[in-house]
Amino acid sequence: MDVLVYLIMALLGTTFFVLRLAIALFFGGDGDMDGDLADHGGGDGAFNMFSILSILAFFMGAGWMGLTCRIDWDLNSMVSAIAAASFGFVLMMMASGLMAFARKLNQAVEYDVGTALGKTANVYMSIPMKGDGKGKIQVAVSGRLKTMDAVSIGPPIKEFSSVTVISVRDDGTFIVEPAD
Repeated sequence: MDVLVYLIMALLGTTFFVLRLAIALFFGGDGDMDGDLADHGGGDGAFNMFSILSILAFFMGAGWMGLTCRIDWDLNSMVSAIAAASFGFVLMMMASGLMAFARKLNQAVEYDVGTALGKTANVYMSIPMKGDGKGKIQVAVSGRLKTMDAVSIGPPIKEFSSVTVISVRDDGTFIVEPAD
């Protein structure tokens, strides 16, 4: 009887686990689609043990381990149940950890353009004279080298020149002047 229970757990858990992964892979399902069952307002990519994927991983692992213990290793019901539950819990923790890691990879990095004020930047794409359009500069913003739009306050500035960032417009465009 317990072999039948393990078989049902293994087949249903595996089927739905693979389906869930296929949906995520082919249709772009992310953590929001996962239906976290114990969301306590964390929402910041934090570890969440109880999600649909982790519960499916538990049933899949417990089912296959229970079958292995009963059929291949010929263990009694109690030892098989403990081994199945333990292995299912390990797979549940691994699935939860991988989902938390994937959420962290998907987080947008915030940066403060104000940190570039007064810094020297390199012109990446020539900057036309005042009022004739935008060019591009490479500048350190919040400790990261970024390529940003820039306008000149005077004459045009050629590529590979050094400029000084003097201000930032509301749209994130840097206003620059040739560096001395």
